[in-house]
Amino acid sequence: MTTLLLAYCVPCSGNLVTAERIRSFLESGGHRCIRKCISDFDGCKQLLEFIRNNDIRCIMGINAYRTGHLLRDCPVPFGLVFGGTDLNESTAIPESMDLMTATVNRARFLVCFSKEIKQQALKLWPHVVDKIHIQPQGVCTYATSSSCPSDILAPYRAAEFASCSCGCTDDLNDSTKVFLLVCGLRPVKDPIYLLQVFSEWHKDDSRLLLIVVGPEMNHDYARKVKDEICRCVGILLLPPIPQTDLHTLMLRSFAVVNSSVSEGMSGAILEAMCLGVPVIARNIAGNAAIITHKETGLLFNSPQEFVSEAKCLLGDAELRKTITAKAQDYVNTHHSGKAEKQTYCRLISSVLLQ
Repeated sequence: MTTLLLAYCVPCSGNLVTAERIRSFLESGGHRCIRKCISDFDGCKQLLEFIRNNDIRCIMGINAYRTGHLLRDCPVPFGLVFGGTDLNESTAIPESMDLMTATVNRARFLVCFSKEIKQQALKLWPHVVDKIHIQPQGVCTYATSSSCPSDILAPYRAAEFASCSCGCTDDLNDSTKVFLLVCGLRPVKDPIYLLQVFSEWHKDDSRLLLIVVGPEMNHDYARKVKDEICRCVGILLLPPIPQTDLHTLMLRSFAVVNSSVSEGMSGAILEAMCLGVPVIARNIAGNAAIITHKETGLLFNSPQEFVSEAKCLLGDAELRKTITAKAQDYVNTHHSGKAEKQTYCRLISSVLLQ
């Protein structure tokens, strides 16, 4: 018996990281599991053929909207993991909401990363309360030792998406203060939000560098990001890099930044917290669910507040020490990979035994 794990798996994206982590947990828990991207299937007919050829007895879909068009009428029992954009963005579109409602109604189980996401789901579908489970994302990090960010970035500089024209990103050294923004280039992640204010700050302090790393997930928007960065100073945009190098770059960064309009639960934030790197994040519900301001990270409500909080962190070594220690304790307590593995193995077993 085989379980199919279905998600929108753009290379080096957060969805792919989550899907691969869950797949590995299921495999190590004794379940044969195949991970596939929704783009691997042209439609339900092709999915059904894959199901027949691979003895698929259960399916887990990540993101109710993205997987819904394949799962809504699927004859194999399935469960859903809410991702973030499905509840935060897709519910505002009537056709998307209809698709998700039909899919949610047929799902055997529903997983939310937090109680806040569960509350969102129950406002939309109060009748599914008995099949909703809360399971925070687990965290796995793979950082290695490296002398400075320039060593990590060297293999990727030739493939850089964009950088400012002043040359300030060419000579990184131990005095460089790297702020790292990990995100796919799409509107919901809003990487443009901080570019102008960071560029102005860099003019006053040339040690500062904002590195944006992530895949192009919306071509038109990615073009806007690149054009904006080319008009700025102190900013470098790189394509996605392997997790080991990404986590090593995190470890060598002064802080990890999040500027999203909405989030389910940011894997990059949790990884930074696990690695002991301060997080400065936009004050949205998904981020506030895992960050307590000035205890486990810093939250900002505007670009100007971002600069203010970042300056505070730069000038207060004790604050940095305190929030990183508390953030590590928080992740170790609430985002255990062991607990995540137990939950997903239990849910899949319950479906297979029915």
